[in-house]
Amino acid sequence: MNKMINVLIFSPLALENGRGGEISSLELAKGLQKYYNITLIDTNISLDKNLLSQKSILKKLEGVKKSSRLKFATLKFFNRLFTFIYPWELFRLYGIVKRNDIIYLSYSDIKLSIVFMFFKLLHRKGKFIIGYRKPLHSDKFFSLYNLKYRTSLLLLSFFKRRLHHHALSEYAKKFLENFYNPKKITHIIHGINLGKFYSTEGNKKSERILKFIYIGFLDDIHKGVSILLKAIENFLKECENPQVIFEFCGMGPLESAVKKLELKFPKYLKFYGYIDNDEIANYYKQNDVFLFSSRVEPFPRTIMEALASKLIIICSKTIGSIELLKGKNFAFFIDDHNPREIKKKINEIYDIWLKNPQKIKELQEAARKYLIQNYSITQEVKMFKKLIEEMSK
Repeated sequence: MNKMINVLIFSPLALENGRGGEISSLELAKGLQKYYNITLIDTNISLDKNLLSQKSILKKLEGVKKSSRLKFATLKFFNRLFTFIYPWELFRLYGIVKRNDIIYLSYSDIKLSIVFMFFKLLHRKGKFIIGYRKPLHSDKFFSLYNLKYRTSLLLLSFFKRRLHHHALSEYAKKFLENFYNPKKITHIIHGINLGKFYSTEGNKKSERILKFIYIGFLDDIHKGVSILLKAIENFLKECENPQVIFEFCGMGPLESAVKKLELKFPKYLKFYGYIDNDEIANYYKQNDVFLFSSRVEPFPRTIMEALASKLIIICSKTIGSIELLKGKNFAFFIDDHNPREIKKKINEIYDIWLKNPQKIKELQEAARKYLIQNYSITQEVKMFKKLIEEMSK
């Protein structure tokens, strides 16, 4: 009987953060558990508000072995978070690493990458995979982010043996090929657990009102929420007694701006604040159109969740949204990142709904079908399994 392969999945942030990377780590660990001995470890590094409760984490893990989290010293200075791993934690982490055959690390920063590459030199039987879930570069010509990221990629290029790279998209794969051997880079889709989005339980869509929803962090630098709010305001000013509702779920610096617009148009705009991850599917499912205004996004999980919930998408053009939705008739891309273009798409969909509501339903069904066929967690797990089997030969 063949020895069961031991696989370590390392999340560089506390699972309670509950962003896309942490949820993906949880779902991947759960999915691979059927085939391998899985160990999941995270850290005590938290960002702002935690989006996942301990109860939610345990429910998602369903028996997956989780090591006690890695402890870092943290210091916040001028709104920047600095982290330093405690020396004794390095020894504990290496003890966990050397008990595993495959080690999967989501890239976070150069410090952790160096730590794991040092472990790679010591643990000569182990094989390492680095997953790139963050944006690979900034559009700004002079960017400290670009300098740090590319320095990290160049440094990692010196560690060629027993090291593989996981790209979330074909675009990311092509970008990484500038630094690494293409044979060592694998594009594996970012899948989602369809269960709670696919089920018929929860709130249903209205026949009388067209409902739009934004779910995510409320800022302008990354998510472009200020131009979205301006577009909605202009639409509501110009359209007399529209049969619409705009909903917002999330938190962030622009919460006050959302509340202000809600006070101005209480009949047409609802702000629910932060919604627990276990409940968010019900908010998707009762809506018709998802609003995506991000400026940068490597592979948008929120769009995937919206598609699974049968929502049409109004979206900005990011690397992730283009690869996910290019050429799809249920995706309405805005040509320029400004309020006028977003308002134009809102009007276009509202017009279709008024004249031919059946067309909206057909687009919604097509959206879900596309997501199920191409981006389920089952497919992601199959692709990871294939990679792990190949690396273990």
